[in-house]
Amino acid sequence: MRGALLTVMALFCSVGSVFAQFDVESSKRHVIIKYSPLPMFDFDNTIQFGVEVPLGRGNFSLQQDLGYGPSGMSSWQQDDNDPDKRTFKSRTHLHWYVMERRRMRAYVGPEVLFKKVVFRESQWVGRDCSGRFGPCSFLQNQNVRVDKNVVAAHVRFGWQFITPSRFTFDVFTGIGFRHVFVTSHSPGIPDSEVQGIDDTWEILRPNESDLIPSAVLGFHLGIILGKFRRE
Repeated sequence: MRGALLTVMALFCSVGSVFAQFDVESSKRHVIIKYSPLPMFDFDNTIQFGVEVPLGRGNFSLQQDLGYGPSGMSSWQQDDNDPDKRTFKSRTHLHWYVMERRRMRAYVGPEVLFKKVVFRESQWVGRDCSGRFGPCSFLQNQNVRVDKNVVAAHVRFGWQFITPSRFTFDVFTGIGFRHVFVTSHSPGIPDSEVQGIDDTWEILRPNESDLIPSAVLGFHLGIILGKFRRE
C-alpha cells in the first residue's frame, strides 16, 4: 500500500514537473485553441472559437476566429414577434509579438472582421406601388430576408498570459473603422417594397450603408496543443 502511494505521488510530481515547464519560450511554436466568451453577450451574439498558428520562430502568428449565433441563443430577443436572426462572423488577425517575459508577451497587429446578420420575417408587402410610401394596389403576406453586412479593419493591441499547465489568457483592445451595408434577398420583392427590420437600436432598410469608427475589446481563453519541447 505504501509503495503504491509513493508511486502515485511520484507520478503526480512528474506530471506537474512537465506542466511547470510551459512558458512563453517553450510554447511559442505551438498551436493554441481559443474560446471567446464575450461574443455570447453581444447584440449580434455568437459562439466563437479560434485557432492561433505560429509563423516562423513564433514571433509572428496568425489567428482565425469563427462564430455562429441563432436568435434562440440571444438574450436581447425576447419577443415572439422578433424576426428570425442568425449571425455569422469571421475575424482574422496577425500578431506581432513585440515584448516577451517568461509567462507574458504583448502583441500588435491588424485585424479584419466580416460579419453577416441574416434577418427573416413575414411582412405585409405592398404590391404594384407607385412609390416607396405608396399608394399600392394591394398588400400581400410575404417572407422576406434582409442581411446586415459588416466589414471592419482594426489595429489590435493585446497581452497573452501563459500558465504552467498550458492554459492561456489573452486580453485585447483595438480601434479602426467599419463599413455597414444592408441588402435584401427576397425573390420577387423590389427593395423599395421591403419594410425596415428592427435591429435592437435601429431600423435596417435595403441599400442603406454607413462608415463609422469602431472599437474592439475582449479576451480569449486558450489551451496549448502538442507535447512540451524546449527549442
